[in-house]
Amino acid sequence: MSFNIFNKSNEKKVDGYTIGVSSGMFGMAAPEEKISLIDISQKGFYSALKGVKFTQVDIERGTEFISPELKDRVRKIREDLGIGIGIHGLCGAMGSKGIFLDSAIEDDYRRTHDSLIKDLNRSGEIVKAKYYLQHASETTPYGWLGKDLQPTTVVDIWGRRFHEFLQDDDKKYLIDWAIEEDTICAVVGRRYGITSYKSGVEDAKRRMERRIKDDELKGIKIPDEAKKKLIDNQVQEIRRALKEELLRFSESQDLMYGTEKIPYYITAKWMSDQKDPIWVGVLNGKNFEEVSYKDWVPAVSLKYIWGHFNPDQCKDKNILKTCPDPKPILEKYNLDFVIETAMVGAGMEEEYRLTNPKHFVILCKNAGTKHFKAAIDFEHILGAGIDPEEDCINKMIPDGGKFVSVLHVGWPTPLEPAHIPIPLGSEQQEWLYKWMLALRKKGFNESENRYIIFERGSPIPYPMGGGADPVQQSTLALRKIVEFLRKEIPVDKLPPGFYGIEEKDIKMQETEVREHAFDPIRGLLSVPEEKHGFLGKAAVEKGKAKEWETEKYR
Repeated sequence: MSFNIFNKSNEKKVDGYTIGVSSGMFGMAAPEEKISLIDISQKGFYSALKGVKFTQVDIERGTEFISPELKDRVRKIREDLGIGIGIHGLCGAMGSKGIFLDSAIEDDYRRTHDSLIKDLNRSGEIVKAKYYLQHASETTPYGWLGKDLQPTTVVDIWGRRFHEFLQDDDKKYLIDWAIEEDTICAVVGRRYGITSYKSGVEDAKRRMERRIKDDELKGIKIPDEAKKKLIDNQVQEIRRALKEELLRFSESQDLMYGTEKIPYYITAKWMSDQKDPIWVGVLNGKNFEEVSYKDWVPAVSLKYIWGHFNPDQCKDKNILKTCPDPKPILEKYNLDFVIETAMVGAGMEEEYRLTNPKHFVILCKNAGTKHFKAAIDFEHILGAGIDPEEDCINKMIPDGGKFVSVLHVGWPTPLEPAHIPIPLGSEQQEWLYKWMLALRKKGFNESENRYIIFERGSPIPYPMGGGADPVQQSTLALRKIVEFLRKEIPVDKLPPGFYGIEEKDIKMQETEVREHAFDPIRGLLSVPEEKHGFLGKAAVEKGKAKEWETEKYR
């Protein structure tokens, strides 16, 4: 992995495992470091100082792409120094307030799509980046939606107002189904005091029965057939009102609690009925009625992301005017789009809509472009309550690893954002190797470019020593991981070399142990003691004892 940063021979494309580091952020840097993170070109140069040739540039503002003369300065870094660049897009951890790929709220959807198109174009045209990475889901967890007011302008997976989705000929049946679902009634029926379809119908029947009884007490005779018709009409009136409210729902600007539940819930039913490949992959073919929302929410979240990348699959082609297709941009610049688990908030660690990379790869397989990839951030998935091996890699589809193009690594811990270095020879290095080896068996091999990125933290002294360098031994540890990953050595058979221990070091230690084996009983023996061997004794007699001690193992 070593290279001369001034050797232009590094311009050629390197396939396989590429070790890199993240640039860090200007907004979180110590004062003395800020100048080195002042723009994308400065950030891109960071890896040259760490002995690797790839930098993941952390974007803090979309406007970083319009820094003066940026394109030319990045070109020099890329061509003259041989440094490759990937882009980590805006996210909540970097201060972003609105990149929501899986949101069903119209304003969020449109703003996210506009930002996506703009940043993909800039990443390809200006930076010539290898990938553009975005957090998969930073939206409010589905189970928490009832807590906050949201606008009722909700959209379908392509960004159309949701009432348009419901009026497609092949989806109209969903309206009759939806109004009988309590989750829907709890939102759209609030205007009529209906929180449950069953209770709403029973209340309507009772009201009509009381009116009939009042009329009969007044001497008005009503035939049984007419009574039944009056009651049925009352029920149909309830259904008509709920249908109208459901269709009106996405056309208004009202604020209500949990509005996103409606498009998510109905989309889940539609995906299940259509046997959508993403649904089948996530739910293993189970029907909507067989699973809980925690099971199906990831599938719908994936489908909304899918919609951003497949507006050409919408029946209404006018949607391409407001939501352009990003696939041609990816093809034009040979740019990969990568989704990653977000850094989850404390107290809702296992509640986010989409966190498990085992689901990401299902979307990658069905995204409609070879440039849609997945990332695994071991710190982030641990923080989301996901065991990297048991809950993620082992349960991934058989060829899932081939869709993973980026790994974010560091000291594995659920306490995010830690971004602590990986000590060479540590058990943390061994854990990462174990997970990467399991992933390699799922297809994470060198048939394509794979980027293994140490995501650095702030330059502060760490407990294990090493001063203020935020990278420390991490790249050395990763080189050892890659070296033995290529050989596919089982974890229990890793040699001392994996831990950075050379054979000569072991021999020296063995000799030292043998020579000092009897130190504890020195002075207790009744036979003459010999402190030095033949050569050592000769050195002592010539007054060279000190020199002998320092040179005896050479």
